[in-house]
Amino acid sequence: MSKAKKKKKKENATIVGLQWGDEGKGKIVDYLADDFEAVARFNGGSNAGHTIVIGRERHVFHLLPSGAPKGKELLIGPGVAVDPVVLSEEVALLAGRVTQLDLRVDGRCTLVTPLEKVMDVAIEEMRGARPLGTTRRGVGPAYAMRALRLAPRAIDIFSDNFDFNSARTFHRFLSEPPPSISEWLSLSRKVLKGKLGDVASRVAELNEEGKAVIFEGSQGTLLDVFFGTYPYVTGAPTIANYAAAGLGISTNTDVLGVLKCYTTRVGAGPFPTEIRGRVGEKIREVGKEYGATTGRPRRVGWLDLVALRYAVRLNGVKELALSKVDVLEHVKELKVCAAYRLDGREIEDFYEALSRIEDVKPVYRELKPLLHAEMTDGRFPRTVESFIELLEEELKARISLVSYGEERSRTIER
Repeated sequence: MSKAKKKKKKENATIVGLQWGDEGKGKIVDYLADDFEAVARFNGGSNAGHTIVIGRERHVFHLLPSGAPKGKELLIGPGVAVDPVVLSEEVALLAGRVTQLDLRVDGRCTLVTPLEKVMDVAIEEMRGARPLGTTRRGVGPAYAMRALRLAPRAIDIFSDNFDFNSARTFHRFLSEPPPSISEWLSLSRKVLKGKLGDVASRVAELNEEGKAVIFEGSQGTLLDVFFGTYPYVTGAPTIANYAAAGLGISTNTDVLGVLKCYTTRVGAGPFPTEIRGRVGEKIREVGKEYGATTGRPRRVGWLDLVALRYAVRLNGVKELALSKVDVLEHVKELKVCAAYRLDGREIEDFYEALSRIEDVKPVYRELKPLLHAEMTDGRFPRTVESFIELLEEELKARISLVSYGEERSRTIER
């Protein structure tokens, strides 16, 4: 999936995270966007944050696709749960930074209303001592309300036929009066007016013109509502195959998987390779591992090859982008988890361990640390190359992009 290949083949591409999110997908999408006409977001909602750093400017997008800084056509597919309030804020922030915002929101998108935000808080509190650690932005409840046929689609707010009263009545099961939606409705109509359309047909139209589209996923594979570490997952599918369903298209694409040199997780849930103590704190500080959406400190751990092999297989990944190589040059040790130990035996299959994932112990392989990871004469140090070769061998996929800093320019093709 090198940039040269994309220019030649003009094919669509899907970008997904292979861990628990925060792998650096926004930077990778931004880097590759030159060779694509549009970037289409296919899942999730404003509970995800994609960060792009250009010089001294930092862009954080929760709903807008990461092609925005390069002025690409932006598409938000029907698989996305759209919070019009957040979308309005992002559009306003971007207004002074790009000359033109070419945005199309699919009319079939589920909308996040004030009802779902109150529900999110209430449901988390109902969980007592074992909350999921959601962002409380109402995204999960919005997907649930869509399944109950109670959530409005984007096109519904411009119709007199949608029954908001049913949703408000359902909300009373929480033993709380439902919040007002009148102001929300007015703002939503304002921000979405003139932006609704059929994203699936637009993707098809661009492809017929010989133009390619990036399909951008949010969160990571291990947060997938079906295949992740349930119930500590997000409210929607996150794997590459959902790009077809989340956008309303039928074709498969090449899939580029993004992973960090280590692992992070936000919120509660199992994390076999979590590092506690000074090493974890060092990685967190150097890597700026704080949530782009909530600002919460991310939990930090060593790279988990068991989980990554599973994620690569689920997504059909043939090429990888490896991020944050520079962070580990500040740590005097390096480990990767090669297997799990459970009940006295070693397990290399993630699904086999899934039902008892909170009980597994990592089996580590110690590697030479990535000290002085900067390139010289166009090459990485041997320790970095050895690390890359190990990952390629274990994951049966080629690492074609390496990111060694958050700034856009600090990305290399192999």
